[in-house]
Amino acid sequence: MIKMKRKIITLALLTLLLLTSIASTATSSTSNNIKNNNFLKYDNISQFNKENKCELWNPEYDGDHSPCGYECWCYQAVIMLDNGQRWDAAATFVYFMNKTKKGFSEGVSFLRVRHWNRQTGKVYDCFRTDIYPGPFQTSKNEMSLKYGNSSAQGVYPNYHFHCEDNINNIITDLQFHATSLPYWGFEGATNGVIPWGFSGTGKGYFVPTLKINGTITINGAVHKATGIAYFEHDYIWGDFANPLAIYSLQEFRSCKKLVTASIKWYLQEVLENRPKPTSLLFHLDNGNSFGWSWSWILFDNNWSIVLFRPIFFGFSEGLNPMLLYFTKDGKNYYEIGCGYWTNNQLKYMKRADIYIPLAYNISAYKDDIELHLSFTPTTEMTELYSKDWAPSAKAKTCTFYCCGDVTGTYVDKDTTIQLNGSYTTEQSRWLSKSLERRGFRSLEVKIIRPPDGLGISIKRVSHKLGIERYFKIQLRPTFEIEYYVKPAP
Repeated sequence: MIKMKRKIITLALLTLLLLTSIASTATSSTSNNIKNNNFLKYDNISQFNKENKCELWNPEYDGDHSPCGYECWCYQAVIMLDNGQRWDAAATFVYFMNKTKKGFSEGVSFLRVRHWNRQTGKVYDCFRTDIYPGPFQTSKNEMSLKYGNSSAQGVYPNYHFHCEDNINNIITDLQFHATSLPYWGFEGATNGVIPWGFSGTGKGYFVPTLKINGTITINGAVHKATGIAYFEHDYIWGDFANPLAIYSLQEFRSCKKLVTASIKWYLQEVLENRPKPTSLLFHLDNGNSFGWSWSWILFDNNWSIVLFRPIFFGFSEGLNPMLLYFTKDGKNYYEIGCGYWTNNQLKYMKRADIYIPLAYNISAYKDDIELHLSFTPTTEMTELYSKDWAPSAKAKTCTFYCCGDVTGTYVDKDTTIQLNGSYTTEQSRWLSKSLERRGFRSLEVKIIRPPDGLGISIKRVSHKLGIERYFKIQLRPTFEIEYYVKPAP
């Protein structure tokens, strides 16, 4: 009985944490902190501050916030080379520190450099990890990062990344200039503060479009590179691996208030913007106990979306908490919290005994706006397991990246616009003890509603038992009953 109560409490707290991650924002607004649309006309932040006699962006935002539990600087780019080839490039500079009641202690850092060749679909992945503090060097009041032969410098709106992949012999050297305003996440219900469970708080911002120029050197051949990039910087003063930990009563009370406000916002979004699928899908599996899906979407008409979908309680498909930051001009943002997710193709990751969505659809709703998008991968998927680089970490995690093409429609009242573009997605999962003990298990319930028909189907899969069971009864448009038991996929 005591163990059951503990499980119920843990599940409830996880719900609060992850709903917070998507619900702590306003509905739509001009980019917060920088509300002057003329800002993008300036070459640098100092020029703007001097001429307008005000400070709309503080260089300390771009600098490090150490010591803290987690801090990340990353970029993702769509690039055209002078030989006509299209590539995607990404780099992530990260450090983690262990939180205690006395503060933060030694942790780990890593640098990950990735490139995808869109012609061949091949991915090139380079990963390095070290003790932190250690070889990863950071600075205050500006982004000034140094990690081996790779580095990054800058203050909004200008950044420079030099990233070396010494495994695959690829060197990327790119200059970034923002063509959109930076956006702080979670400003609405929590005034820009991210409650990381009850262990602490944090902040984060992103710039969805930046113009890039530079070079990519592949096996000694230097190519001029141009394109569009995405930039993000996040930092958390909580326990990244154990967000439900409580280190002080004051911190707990503060986070509780933030979580409560976030849940109210999310529930209001769902009630006011109910999804309209013709069938109801309820899909659970223990490979989706905890984690997230993140995507950066760049459309051919220069619109962009940053998508964040928290994973909790095993929800795999159907009505899902998710947050889309959608902008048409890089100045005004819509925050859409009501979304519906369906999988079209899954990839089985044998090592973790889980399935990761490869191709999928999402529908999102806000007032009169509807977005219906279909994602199709065109590159290989990278794999990274924390057991390989941080075997003593509190949480066992795995992360997967790939790139692809996106198509869909934007609907606003009587206006429908066809959308085409590209995306990069990250699928991150924390592996549960249930998965280790019982293997992969899933339950899928689908209810067909008029006008498509009337019926229900139930499918259950157990890898431990090695079987898949399926039952379907349909009343309309024709009467049908189906049942089978077969070996699990």
